[in-house]
Amino acid sequence: MLACCLAPFRCCITSGSGGAQPTTSTRLGHNRVFSARSLPKKTPIPHFWIPSTSSQVAPTKEPLPTVGSFERKRSMSLESTSSIQRIRDAARPRYYSISSDSAPTNEQSANTPNLTDSTILEACGSRDSPSGERGEEESMKRELLGFGLASDGQLAIHPPGDNNCVRMPEHIIGAPANASGASIRQIACGEKHTLILSEDGKMWSMGQNGRGQLGRGRPGTGSLSIYPVEFSSGTRVVQVACGREHSACITEDGRLFTWGDNSSGQLGFPMNETTVEKPRRAHIDSPTCQVACGPEHTLVLGQQGTVYVTGLQYDGASLHQFRIIESLLGIPITRIAAGGRHWVVVSASGSVFTWGQNDDGQLGTGDTTRQARPVRLENMSSMSVIEVACGDSHTVLLTKGGRVFSFGSDSFGQLGCGRKTTTKAMPSIIPEFMGTEVLRIAAGRCHTVVVVKGRVYAFGLNSSGQLGNGTTQNALLPMCLESCDQVSTIFSGWDHTFLVRDACAPDAKPGPSSRLLVPKSLTKQLVSDYLLKREKLDLMDDLQAVFSSLSLLNGSFLYNDDRRYNTSEANHGVNLDDVMDVLNSLAETSDAAQYADLIVDRCEESVFGPKFKPQLFLSFECIRPFLILPWISCFTKPKTREIVEKLHLRFAKAFCALTRPQQVCLNKWWRKFPVRHFNRLVSGLVAGVYRLVEDKAPGIHSLPLLTFLEELHVLNRVNNRIPLQNFYVNNLADKVNIREDYVKWVTTEGPNFFWAKYPFIMNGEVKGDLLHVEALMQQQRMINQSTVNLFGAPVFISNPQFHYRVRRDHIVEDTVMVIQQADQGTMLKPLRVEFVGEEAEDGGGVRKEYFMLLFQQILQAEYGMFDEDPDSHLTWFSGNPSEPSMFQMIGALVALAVYNHVLVAFPFPLALYKVLLKQPTGLDDFIELHPVEGKNLQSLLDYEGDDFEDVFGLEFSITQNVFGHPTTVELKPDGKETPVTQANKADYVKRYVQFRMEQGVNDEIEKQIGHFREGFTHVLHSRLLHLFHPRELMELVVGNENYDWEEFQKKTRIQYTETVE
Repeated sequence: MLACCLAPFRCCITSGSGGAQPTTSTRLGHNRVFSARSLPKKTPIPHFWIPSTSSQVAPTKEPLPTVGSFERKRSMSLESTSSIQRIRDAARPRYYSISSDSAPTNEQSANTPNLTDSTILEACGSRDSPSGERGEEESMKRELLGFGLASDGQLAIHPPGDNNCVRMPEHIIGAPANASGASIRQIACGEKHTLILSEDGKMWSMGQNGRGQLGRGRPGTGSLSIYPVEFSSGTRVVQVACGREHSACITEDGRLFTWGDNSSGQLGFPMNETTVEKPRRAHIDSPTCQVACGPEHTLVLGQQGTVYVTGLQYDGASLHQFRIIESLLGIPITRIAAGGRHWVVVSASGSVFTWGQNDDGQLGTGDTTRQARPVRLENMSSMSVIEVACGDSHTVLLTKGGRVFSFGSDSFGQLGCGRKTTTKAMPSIIPEFMGTEVLRIAAGRCHTVVVVKGRVYAFGLNSSGQLGNGTTQNALLPMCLESCDQVSTIFSGWDHTFLVRDACAPDAKPGPSSRLLVPKSLTKQLVSDYLLKREKLDLMDDLQAVFSSLSLLNGSFLYNDDRRYNTSEANHGVNLDDVMDVLNSLAETSDAAQYADLIVDRCEESVFGPKFKPQLFLSFECIRPFLILPWISCFTKPKTREIVEKLHLRFAKAFCALTRPQQVCLNKWWRKFPVRHFNRLVSGLVAGVYRLVEDKAPGIHSLPLLTFLEELHVLNRVNNRIPLQNFYVNNLADKVNIREDYVKWVTTEGPNFFWAKYPFIMNGEVKGDLLHVEALMQQQRMINQSTVNLFGAPVFISNPQFHYRVRRDHIVEDTVMVIQQADQGTMLKPLRVEFVGEEAEDGGGVRKEYFMLLFQQILQAEYGMFDEDPDSHLTWFSGNPSEPSMFQMIGALVALAVYNHVLVAFPFPLALYKVLLKQPTGLDDFIELHPVEGKNLQSLLDYEGDDFEDVFGLEFSITQNVFGHPTTVELKPDGKETPVTQANKADYVKRYVQFRMEQGVNDEIEKQIGHFREGFTHVLHSRLLHLFHPRELMELVVGNENYDWEEFQKKTRIQYTETVE
């Protein structure tokens, strides 16, 4: 008899000659003695492919030595045999010991490599430990264990007796290994076969091979051994997947291989190829990075972020070639999973999308309606999902925080919620794991397995022992496998499960059990490394890949923390400063133009191309390019019209193509933008219009940019993020006849393009010019209404001018009388003023003198309507009770001066024009009007001492003089009893300024401002008025007093000429 211990695999083999008495061996914990003679005659003898701990043993066609040959060698002593028995008695978890008098069949031998005694002893570690005892270092090595259905070799374990399942975790013999123990990157489980991917990129298979699913050729020949799947030399596999009877894998270079059953098109090959015996490259139009298999279908994630599907669909139809799921275009998918006939994908921002069959609520949509297209699980959008596992009719989700949600069929308790109902159509958190951090999840056909702090919990169907608890009773709630700890990863499928124990595994975070490739994305660190190492070609490859794919671009520059999750109108998840830094760093290199050209060209395939289909977008994640592209270097400095046409116009057209909810979402994101990012967007679009105007392109070409800018202008007016001047196209007046354009706009009907429709891009000078044009048009219209044609000659039926006479020494009284009697139509006529007793022709000088004298008198303190500050010499509303009509009249007179192109010395601060435009005033305005009082308020804000209340001694009240009588007013309820402190001083200053400038005693100032505004707009009710900036409106009234004396000096030539007498 030969006995050996295969450490770290804990396997014991005994065999004897055909005529000897049967040798017995005990299976620990089961108190059962059995031999090969007691096994069913058709049960194959397990044989093992055992690699060396130092290197993989190459497969050989030499047949496995028979049991008789092992008997003849007898290389181990009785002492060694007793040592092995001691190890066997102490081994955990359990293993099988098999005795056999029969040799493997020729077919089995042909498929099994030769194992020499030295190979076995090396694998056992007996060369270093002759006694066969396991040292402390060896006990720390990684181990692979399995349990569940084993009837076809899918566990590489021969069950005892007539059983077809393994109910407790058993050590897997012959798994690929390295110096650290079991070398497992991933395991994929089919119905009756299994694929193992080792860390060195080699693929192994075991189990049934009825349709060639093992990838070894010779369909119908199954195997209880773990045997390598042959690939061309140097090929490394990075992921494997299994369906019912088909398999798939992805290689390091992105190639997809499929093999096995193709009766439903699950391999992506024509229907006449029903079986593929060995891995064959699938017909797919791009490199891939992930694959998932359902029973008769295959789901694939391409490196460009595209999702493909083939095989049996939810409605019973079959696809025999990979088809793109168009609804998912643009979503940065990072994880895919396939169930019985449903599919689930997870995005980089934690969004979950499901589609397919939904009879048991496995889509999590809240109902049982089948979905032909992916739908977003809105109720999971804020949960930060990072991993998904699918059973036949149930789904399990894992969040970044380690919480687990389940939904779908709960017929066997696979949802872990106690089976209160047989189905759940809405995701529900599993109560047993609340307060704990789940690290890994896996799902079989009707069972679920999770890992918590190295412990395994399983629940659901257990008919084949797939829960590993030693029974075949279903578990409605999670049950801990007490026999297993230090579990680092789990893999499950159909009715069997695998665990990897690793005492040396580093502390893990929630995530997938195996390393998965994900589509490329750009990060600040990645680009910085490329630039630092001068790896230009690699950088250009990544730029080309990312900017040519909408999905990859949407997955780039995301935050590394929780801010990347829960994409919504309130959160875009993009680190805008990283975008700015990266693209600015590219702009500062000597290859800046090349990088910019590459990015713009690649965008034609993503944002600007036919793949950009906003009507199909399922998530706001798809519109992130509008946050990123403005930081391309040529966006704000387009040197040619070609750049504008390739970048700016296409960018604007893409925005216009968005659905209204998508545009509203972008508006909400832009509204919360830091000023530097919002200003960048506006400046770039303005630069595009400027370039088109400079090149004298037809105005219609600028329409997409102007439409976009109009949206941003409306948005900006809500909170004044940037100055209105930033929207100005300052070369417009030089390149376009804007007066003619305005007249045509007013007098022409139809959808024609006119610059006048977009006055917000015009600076104050142009808008003032248009305001005068508008006034002239109104005046001419009033003249026309005053005349009729009588016998071919014009006859005035009323005065075509607003003509009145005033006395110099009664200028205020006479003006009041005229204004009160004039209606709006009369005031819109050209103004002509005449001083009584003077015959001067009013060519403009008389009007100017009239307004100067009028305002000098009417603003005097004796009228009680306005007060002048002694320090600033500026005037403001007094707040004294006055006749409302007087303020209406003064407002109308100011508008009348503007309407008739008369500049007047109106000694009001900028705040007047703010309130006219219904904009709030602030402390800066108060300091301009009342510099001494305002600076005192500023010093109050600046004071940080702890003795604030002692120094200032203020309360929330103010004393105001009304016709010389002091009146105290509280600035808030119980203001006299509320002291001003360090904590509330800002509120005090705000209320103080508002009271002094906009409110007044009994709200008198507020009323006076309202009457003044009413009179002003009664005369000047232009559609352009609301587009003026306060300072622009002020310049329209009093003129521009900010002279550039340096520029004047540069352009002034002083010439001396000698005078000759």
